[in-house]
Amino acid sequence: MNDRTLLVFAGGDLRTLVAARLFASEGRRVLLTGFDRYAPPEGCEETLAQFVRLPEQALSRADVVVLPMPYTKGGGVLFAPFSSSELPLEDIFRLSEHAQAVCGGMLPEEDERFLDYCDEAMLLRNADVTAEGALVLAAQAMPICLNGSRVLLLGFGRIGKRLAVKARALGCKVTVAARKESDHALIRMCGHEAISFGELPSYLPEADVVFNTVPAEVLSPSVLETLPETMTLIDLANAVKSGKRVLQAPGVPGKYAPESAGRILKESVERALTRRGLLERNP
Repeated sequence: MNDRTLLVFAGGDLRTLVAARLFASEGRRVLLTGFDRYAPPEGCEETLAQFVRLPEQALSRADVVVLPMPYTKGGGVLFAPFSSSELPLEDIFRLSEHAQAVCGGMLPEEDERFLDYCDEAMLLRNADVTAEGALVLAAQAMPICLNGSRVLLLGFGRIGKRLAVKARALGCKVTVAARKESDHALIRMCGHEAISFGELPSYLPEADVVFNTVPAEVLSPSVLETLPETMTLIDLANAVKSGKRVLQAPGVPGKYAPESAGRILKESVERALTRRGLLERNP
């Protein structure tokens, strides 16, 4: 494929729009569909990427279909917050049958045309944006400054590691709950306090803000009931289903920093397509 490859972006949030614009600004052929409820900010006119209201009119022409990150909102439906109607994935795949590739974030490669563009580089960069955005959410929700506050992190994966670093740099007292003893050692080496999940009931009441990064129920409903009214819990993993001061915060990169997240998405899609020989890099 060459630079006349037609990229069709189907569904997605603001970062998808940014990624599509970036491809179009390089002279790529780009269409967007699943955005009929999107209205450009006042004074900003879309000129680079063309919007197509009916998905079938765009997808039937695509050389490459680019699905969002994540590609689904669950229930077999495309993640398309700017679409006025639900777009079943079954229909998206059927309409894309003539495309040479269908790529998406966390897309299972069960079909030879399917391509998951979510590589380690993207995950790490998204984790950094997520951590920064999560701290901004905390600062807005808390009645006290982050500096000097007691931060409790649940999980020490990519996002947990970046949150711990950024929170400590802001002067927070950081405690991290993790399962592995090897993580406990690393947490202490980084200057934080390490605890097990079994110790949470003793530490939760003392925290000013809690960040959950674990995509599993690590806080039981009975424990959540004991949380102080003044404590904020920010759930980045969509795993805390109840609580007095729980802020559900999925998709932080696309909401907090869509320009940065869109550039990360664009570069990840470009890497994936280039590796497959489906896109030539612009000089």
